Amino acid sequence: MTNTGQMLLVLGALVIFSLTLPSLNESLMYNETTIISTNAELTAIALAQKILTEASRLDFDEETISARLTSANDLTEDDDLGPDGSESFPNFDDVDDYHGVTIVDSTTFPSVPFTITGNVEYVSETNPSTPSGTETFLKKLKITVTSPYMVNPASDDPVSITLEQIFGYF
Repeated sequence: MTNTGQMLLVLGALVIFSLTLPSLNESLMYNETTIISTNAELTAIALAQKILTEASRLDFDEETISARLTSANDLTEDDDLGPDGSESFPNFDDVDDYHGVTIVDSTTFPSVPFTITGNVEYVSETNPSTPSGTETFLKKLKITVTSPYMVNPASDDPVSITLEQIFGYF
């Protein structure tokens, strides 16, 4: 009975340790999820920026590849935006070829698939944040990147990255 006090201290320490261990483990898992999600989001931003940079090197429209246009009515109609005939990524020749395209990338960040979607629309020349509904000399390319690894760690809701760029023909 001489070690009873020490035994009670050891038992008390074990109880305290067993009560704090689950919250410590949960905190470590939350941090790991946050790190993975953040790395995936940074990669998604880089992928979207890469697509926008590639698009900036292309012609404005299929009709402007070989001719100089003075009327927006001569541009590709709004309903016909997207890849032409046999065109496919990455062999596009004008900005609106990214319209409606879905690209799956699993090589940039090993074992993490990214889905990249493109949307192109003509926008108002006086207010570029507003879709025009008719042909104009301004197009907005919106690139959205998603991945199953991009989640909000606090709510487990999916996160997507969207970058936009306005392209003009002058």
